[in-house]
Amino acid sequence: MFNKSFLVNKLVNSLLSKQFQVLLSEGCFNIAAKKEELLLIKSLINVDSLNEEQALSLKSISYFLSAYPLVVSVKTNREFLSDETIYSRFQLPVLTPTLFDNFLKEESIPSIQSSRGKHTVAINTEELRTKRKQLGFSLQELSQLIGISKKALYEIEKKRVNPTQETVKKLETILRIDLKKSYELQSPEKTYLKPKNEFQQEVSKEFKRIGIDNSAVYSAPFEIVGMEKLPLITTLSKNGFKIKKEATIVKKLSSIFSSKAVFVAKISREESVEGIPVVLESELPDIESTKEFDKVLKEKQD
Repeated sequence: MFNKSFLVNKLVNSLLSKQFQVLLSEGCFNIAAKKEELLLIKSLINVDSLNEEQALSLKSISYFLSAYPLVVSVKTNREFLSDETIYSRFQLPVLTPTLFDNFLKEESIPSIQSSRGKHTVAINTEELRTKRKQLGFSLQELSQLIGISKKALYEIEKKRVNPTQETVKKLETILRIDLKKSYELQSPEKTYLKPKNEFQQEVSKEFKRIGIDNSAVYSAPFEIVGMEKLPLITTLSKNGFKIKKEATIVKKLSSIFSSKAVFVAKISREESVEGIPVVLESELPDIESTKEFDKVLKEKQD
């Protein structure tokens, strides 16, 4: 029977067998894995335990790091998940461990998706339109044969909606063609979260003034993620304790993310910890540009 540790170990072993770099974390993602792409994975036995705050943070981090967010889970409150379906929670793809394994093996996975109990299939709409015209079917004629409206078929061909599994089966039978597209990772949309406290808000505001596009994040080893020339992860600390406590994991995350990292502190005697520069909150107002910011980071690292 799956438990959380077993699930995480299974995913890690699958990733390592495919030569991914793997780093365990806590919060909105459990696993960071990098090969050609960077994957940020949230593993859950019950996907219904994923909350919106975690999902938004995962999407925001993934956007700024050019990563692909994934949720791997086994069941919902009501049922076990199907190994043939890609589910969705808060616009994040949800795969079973078996489907995740198949994805890593680069097997062709039909993009059968489930959202709010409705199963739809991503199809090649160009092939649908071409084959329909080759066989001499009008939109009206083909829609009548498969039992949907002309407007519904038009919306499918225009990629405005994905058809149901039943509709796809009928289309493939009548047109004698395979229309299903294989699943592909999707880049997340730009997502910004509101700061939860005054410290987070002030640092985020100063970064934006300097020229660093950024967002607050929650449930991660860092509180702000941003992008200048390179991605930037920022951990906030009111004193030196959190800096020393989080330094090792932040350094490892920065390495696997190929990002910069910085600690912003209210009070600290350290210029850097584990090679990560420490910038005082009081220093930020004197920094006028990203060029100056980079100079400050370099001086603190030297």
